[in-house]
Amino acid sequence: MNYSHILFDLDGTLIDSKDTIRRSMEYALKKMNVPNPEISNIEPLIGPPMLKTLQEVYGFSLAEARIGYDFYLEEYVGNGQMYQAQLYHGVKETIQTLHQKGLFLGVATTKNETNARKIVESLKLDISVSRVYGTYNDGTRSNKKEIITSLLEDNGVTDFANALMVGDRHFDIIGAREVGIDSVGVTYGCGSDEELRQAGATHLASSIIELLEIVNI
Repeated sequence: MNYSHILFDLDGTLIDSKDTIRRSMEYALKKMNVPNPEISNIEPLIGPPMLKTLQEVYGFSLAEARIGYDFYLEEYVGNGQMYQAQLYHGVKETIQTLHQKGLFLGVATTKNETNARKIVESLKLDISVSRVYGTYNDGTRSNKKEIITSLLEDNGVTDFANALMVGDRHFDIIGAREVGIDSVGVTYGCGSDEELRQAGATHLASSIIELLEIVNI
C-alpha cells in the first residue's frame, strides 16, 4: 500500500533512550526514598506516560507521582540526560529518504511534547518540530489515540486511509487501531514480537530500513 503520512513513536522507535530513562528514573526514585531504586529492566517502563508508571508500578498517589516526575525531569532535562539518547541504526537515512519522496512525517509520543520537540530538533532529523506531538505540560493529552488524532487533524488530514503509525510497544499499535490507521511494530525497541502481534500490528519490521519497502519506496 502507498502510505503518504508516516507517524513515529520516539523512544524505542527512533531513539534508543533506555539508559537515559533508566538513569533519570533511578535518580527520581532515590529522591523519593524508594528502597532499592535500581532498575534491572527498564524496557517495560518505556511507553506509558511517566506519571502513570509512577502510580501503577511504584504505588504513588497522583500528588506523589507529580513530585517524582519533577525529580525525573531534574535529571532528564535539567542535567541533560535526554540529549544522550542515540538514533537507532538506519533511522537518519530512512527519514531522509521518506522526506525526499515528499511524505508527511510526524512524531506521536506520550513523552512531554516540549521535551520531545527539543530532542527531535537536536537530532537534526528531516521532521518539522511543529509535527512532533506529545503529552501537554500539565499531563493532559497523554493517550496515544488522542495524540495521533490531534497530529493528523491539526495538519488538515481528513482521510486517514493512507496514514501509518510506527512504534515499538502495544500502546502505539492499539492507539493506531483505535484511530483507524495501519501500524508497523518495530521489534528492535522495547516491545517483543509477541506483544506487537497480539496488539494487532499491520506489519512487523526488525529494522527501520524495512519501512521503505512497506511504504513502497
